[in-house]
Amino acid sequence: MRVETEPSLAMSNQTWRTFLAMDANASEKKDTKAARRRQESFDLLMPKSDTYPELKLRCSTGPLVWQGKEYAGELPPDIVRQILWELYELNFTHELLSLDRRACANLDLSNAEQLLERQLKISRCFKVGSFRQVSIPLENNGLASDRLEWRYEFIKGLISVMRSWRGVVPMLITTTDDEQLSKFSAPYRHSVEKTIAAYYCQQFFNYFGRAAQIPHRLYETK
Repeated sequence: MRVETEPSLAMSNQTWRTFLAMDANASEKKDTKAARRRQESFDLLMPKSDTYPELKLRCSTGPLVWQGKEYAGELPPDIVRQILWELYELNFTHELLSLDRRACANLDLSNAEQLLERQLKISRCFKVGSFRQVSIPLENNGLASDRLEWRYEFIKGLISVMRSWRGVVPMLITTTDDEQLSKFSAPYRHSVEKTIAAYYCQQFFNYFGRAAQIPHRLYETK
């Protein structure tokens, strides 16, 4: 929610460790270095805007609510898979947006029209209705579709985004257009997919210094 309403959230690994290890329900009674570090972590994560004034951070051992249903105790495996799938999907979406803003040549981050154009181009990488607003799908879709022929349209969308990236770009991206890509045989399309996946992951590591999170399948491949 904060990423949607405010500037990007940049927290160090140590800050995340501090936040995840703290008890958000416990009040700090001592003015120590550790207490100040915990409060700084808390302040960094909590939204600053008034968009959602009712938002409160709650750490509780009570029932977990997922998709409008309460769960107590150990979660069923299918619910765990849904939660993990959603995390990967949301992270990939925002990571792709962040990478594009860093890698896209001649992009003016203060130009709202340019940013909207890039967002529309990036939306081609996702199934309609799933960009920036994720819902649990009834089947694997988008870049995680079961069959290459279904994934390929979204792969072409990702290639279209990458054509604007600076630096050394694979010739596949710079020398082929959508019409040429559509004429490739199935074996060559597999090669295209591997090339694009490797390039995306390497570029993300180059800019952010860690492994990229990528789309996952929620259901077993048919």
